[in-house]
Amino acid sequence: MNAAVWYGGKNIRVEKVPQPIPGPGEALVKVNAVGICGSDLHAYRGVSKRRTPPLIMGHEFAGVVEEISKGSTPTELSVRDRVTMIPAVPCGRCEQCRSGRMNLCRTRTHAGLDFPGAFAEYVKAPLESFYHIPDSISFEEAALVEPVSVGIHAVDLAGVKEMQDVLILGCGVIGLSCLICARKKARRIIVSDLIDFRLRYAKSYGADTTVNSSNQDLVEEVRKVTETRGVDAALEAVGLEKTIEEAILSVKEGGRVTVIGMLDETIRMNILKIVLKEIQLEGSYGRTDNEFRKAISTLEADANELRRLITHRFPLRDVSRAFETLCDVKQDAIKVILNP
Repeated sequence: MNAAVWYGGKNIRVEKVPQPIPGPGEALVKVNAVGICGSDLHAYRGVSKRRTPPLIMGHEFAGVVEEISKGSTPTELSVRDRVTMIPAVPCGRCEQCRSGRMNLCRTRTHAGLDFPGAFAEYVKAPLESFYHIPDSISFEEAALVEPVSVGIHAVDLAGVKEMQDVLILGCGVIGLSCLICARKKARRIIVSDLIDFRLRYAKSYGADTTVNSSNQDLVEEVRKVTETRGVDAALEAVGLEKTIEEAILSVKEGGRVTVIGMLDETIRMNILKIVLKEIQLEGSYGRTDNEFRKAISTLEADANELRRLITHRFPLRDVSRAFETLCDVKQDAIKVILNP
């Protein structure tokens, strides 16, 4: 089969590799559409060491069940079913798994990181990792389920409620997913980014105030909008020292900062500001099974609107061009989809 194999840095090549053979309890899926995640881009740009080359990346995908291994325990999954996949595979036995927080399983493995992912014509994974998608959702739209589920998890974790003010830092796919989920609850949403195109996108998705923090003081703008009060919750979807500091300075006394950005960096922060204001600082990773199902329902209800997140499409053979499109801010890219 054809697969895009990443060899480190910007060295990613489409090659012929053996088609995976599903083992006991596994299914083989023909990939119809796969999105390039920000974490894939971090590996490509050399700013994250979580992935070890050579590797077939890709975990935001949808396709059709091609084969179910013989001898597998009967499930609701059948050949020719249309599916997407929750990319983290938990043990199902540990304390976190038993409490429903399978995203925090210590021994979890992850498609496109710990085992071959979906930048390929076929991918295999455990049967329980696959979820049916409605016929009303296209494969490209279903590839958005994973990032939307990350937004749902972050907003749930932040405890966003009605009549609250919310700040979202970063208007990539995850930040916009947070916006889409938070707008159903929050009274007012402020978003920030460095790119005007992304801020216009956020405005079209319901942001009340947009701030370009390359030429505006975000903390001061938040103070103006909230009449010096500060926001109830800040969701940080960048992962830099500067944006985390802005989030901390922008929340009210007793506010909450939820960090989703995943760059692997050691940062400095003023602990006294956190202590004196009793700010709750937390991380947000992945999603639970229930939130993944909720994301599928969200796509089913709002597919026409959410598909606007997809700005570019490329055949798998043009994978390098797809990554370079995401690297080039002049391309106005949000979500880039590959079609194997």
